[in-house]
Amino acid sequence: MIKMDLNQVLNLGIQNVVPQTTAVAEDKNFRFEKASTRATAGIHVDLSPLGLEKSKKAERDKDIDESELPDNVKQALKAIRDKQDELEEKQKELQQLMSNSSMPAEEKQEKLKALQAEISSLSRGLMDSKNNLVKSMQDQDLTEQQIQTAMALMN
Repeated sequence: MIKMDLNQVLNLGIQNVVPQTTAVAEDKNFRFEKASTRATAGIHVDLSPLGLEKSKKAERDKDIDESELPDNVKQALKAIRDKQDELEEKQKELQQLMSNSSMPAEEKQEKLKALQAEISSLSRGLMDSKNNLVKSMQDQDLTEQQIQTAMALMN
């Protein structure tokens, strides 16, 4: 017979119960075994790469969400961070391409030009986003403290 402590089950939630023999008592005609339970609790969740990315992004933007800035300023700050991340990724790709000596020169040159054009476009977009954020903050008459918070969150 397996004996389970109901409070333990309620406190731990989902669990696997594994019987373990702790004592054996023998009578003339019967053999009795006492068993105890060992409960292991826990839930393991594997996230997809997209889920992991969203989780990291939510954690990354937690400081923006907790700030006392208007929602449109918060969204602009998040968009700026997204563009900064994308720009950093393209710059890393460029560095990897530059250090790749196994690629044919013509192919490398074509990819180099394409990456440089993407980086240039992302840089212009990032500057435009920052300028639009500053203009939006001026139009909304933010306090000096809010402006300082937004500028700190932008970097």
